[in-house]
Amino acid sequence: MPYLLFFLMGLLGSPLYAQNPPPTVTAIKIQGNKRVDSSTIFYYIKTEAGKPLSRALIRKDIEQIYSLGQFTDIQVDVRPGQGGVEVIFVVEEIPSVGEVTFVGNDTLDAADLRDVISIKRGVTFKEHLVNDTIQKLTTHYREKAFFLARVNVDTSINASGLVDVTININEGEKVKIDEIRFIGNDSFDEDDLKDVMETEEKWLFSFIDESGIYKKDVLKVDVLRLESFYQDHGYIRVRVHEPQIEVNSEDKEIYIDIKIEEGLRYKFGKITTQEVEGFSEQELLADIKSKPGAVYNISQLREDILNITEKFSEKGFAYADVNPKAAIDDKTRIVDLSIEIEPGRKVYVGKINVIGNTRTRDNVVRREFRFKEGELFNSKKLKRSKQRINNLGFFENVKIDTHRGDTPGLIDVDASVTEKPTGSISFGAGFSSVDKVIFNASVAQDNLFGTGRKVNVSANISARRTNFNILLSEPRVFDSDVSAGINLFNSRSDFFSFDTRSRGAGLTLGKNLSETDWAGVNYRFARVKISDVINPTSLIKEETRTTSRIGGTFIRDSRDNFINPTKGWRHMVRLEFAGSVLGGADFYKAAYEISYYRKLVGKLVGAIHGEIQHADGYGGEDLPAFERYFMGGANSLRGFTIRQVGPLDSLGDPLGGEQSLLLNVELQYPITDGFRLFAFYDRGNVYGSGFNTASTDTNINLSKMRESVGGGIRFFSPFGPIALAYGFKLDQRAGESAGEFHFSAGNAF
Repeated sequence: MPYLLFFLMGLLGSPLYAQNPPPTVTAIKIQGNKRVDSSTIFYYIKTEAGKPLSRALIRKDIEQIYSLGQFTDIQVDVRPGQGGVEVIFVVEEIPSVGEVTFVGNDTLDAADLRDVISIKRGVTFKEHLVNDTIQKLTTHYREKAFFLARVNVDTSINASGLVDVTININEGEKVKIDEIRFIGNDSFDEDDLKDVMETEEKWLFSFIDESGIYKKDVLKVDVLRLESFYQDHGYIRVRVHEPQIEVNSEDKEIYIDIKIEEGLRYKFGKITTQEVEGFSEQELLADIKSKPGAVYNISQLREDILNITEKFSEKGFAYADVNPKAAIDDKTRIVDLSIEIEPGRKVYVGKINVIGNTRTRDNVVRREFRFKEGELFNSKKLKRSKQRINNLGFFENVKIDTHRGDTPGLIDVDASVTEKPTGSISFGAGFSSVDKVIFNASVAQDNLFGTGRKVNVSANISARRTNFNILLSEPRVFDSDVSAGINLFNSRSDFFSFDTRSRGAGLTLGKNLSETDWAGVNYRFARVKISDVINPTSLIKEETRTTSRIGGTFIRDSRDNFINPTKGWRHMVRLEFAGSVLGGADFYKAAYEISYYRKLVGKLVGAIHGEIQHADGYGGEDLPAFERYFMGGANSLRGFTIRQVGPLDSLGDPLGGEQSLLLNVELQYPITDGFRLFAFYDRGNVYGSGFNTASTDTNINLSKMRESVGGGIRFFSPFGPIALAYGFKLDQRAGESAGEFHFSAGNAF
């Protein structure tokens, strides 16, 4: 903006300038400023009161004030005053931005759009900001796939002299990707390359999964994915050019062209290293999957390098540097690798710090570490320590970091945990086709006073079952590997053909034998009353029996997570012996249970569970009816009730059996950590004698098993783990329902 130097009295021809010396400046004033503070303007004025008036100095003052970029015009008025002249700087400010309003942004939020543009309330309004706003918003909309969006800006001066800005947006429709085209892909067809990318072409159901939407950032990452794909197939010099976007405004479609320069395909040649710190070359290369003659695969090579690094880390070399040196022969297209290793020095565990445990005591966390302060560092033990702390179930998040200790030979370990509620007072209700309405209530604390001890007082009431239970357990007696627990119970069960009421107590002692193995012994005493026998037989009659048993359990559990496992095995062997010198009924029971988990594709987890059980009386006694096996329901054979599995009496009610066999197969998909979808196939049966054994046999028979398929959800509620499932019978018999709905509380198998 031009500025005007105006002297009211005419500086060049004024009598003031004819005087000698020039007039003295008696005062300096500023007029016209509303937004810019006068003190700011005075800071740039070098003309001073009490000194002679200088035309050159005033010209510099004007230039300095104008350089602030806040004014469209600056004038100087010089007026005679007592003993000299007054100098008045008259400024005209550039207006500020008032309200910034968006119109027509139906899809994108105004708050997000404000972050994109520079024109904001209170800033100095400048014309170039209008074009800048149009350009930035248009680009932003294009990145969101609104290629047809149009933006224009209207301005107006309000009563306060501010510039109100109205941004008018015509978003148009999102333009979908009609086709992704590749140029130069001689070795792989388009379908193979499209499978690598997250960016997808539109299809019939794009309105559901939002496929076909252009996302600039995603497409940038897709370029890297394509390069990695080629490099994993031997094309180490591949170049994927920046995608070219073509927009068909008439058909509202996008075409993406991706040019690829593949280069030549290379293979691994010799892979060598040197003996380091007791590791021979053969030992270091034994487990790597990159082999001479195989197609060069950079991802596999990275994994192999990590595996070698891990070997050293498990021996205390926490800072080992493993660096593959590649010798590329372009004529033979062979890549020879020399793996150079600098192990560094062995390091020992310095301080183990537990952070964030506001409720849980330090020792409860520390006793889960697989090493102690002063021991040789071992990365394998570090990972296992984190896994064990997670499996406590006391924390929402567990993070373990390492950093150099007070001396170069030490490495400190920080365990940062986030506590989660471990105590609850809960009330719940559910429904199943057998138990009808189910009510449950419990007072539980899994981390009593932060000690890791558990206490649970619970009640479960339904039409068929009533269970009252008190459980106290100490998982680590005096921080040792010994566990102990006591259980008091009072329960009633309706088996259709008879009712039972049991009262008693149990005691358990166990010990961790290794990282994955646990063994325990237990004693259980119960007094059981059998009543409401519909069809009395020698096996089932109204009576009161006492059971006194001792048992042993062995568990080998290598699952990565006890609550939501994704890999690993769990084996359990149970043996029970009752009666004889212990008193009460004479019988024995044996069982073997196995579970296996494995990640399949992405987040999808496969799970297999099997269980076989056998029981019988001895010394001339039959197995008590209430100790027989029953099957059907949420925790065994889904899609069935206990009335539909195993031997039946003459009235069609279940008798249970002395043997059982069960197989569960599941596909699990975690939506979140606390919510899973699952589909299942179940197969099982109960075997034994009875009036009707048409659907079973007296002994285990693989050809006589009931089958079902179905699906459901599992989630963590304030009342604990909950599962809802529906199973369809694959071998539906006359008079049976097609399937059953199941509700259950507690973890899966």
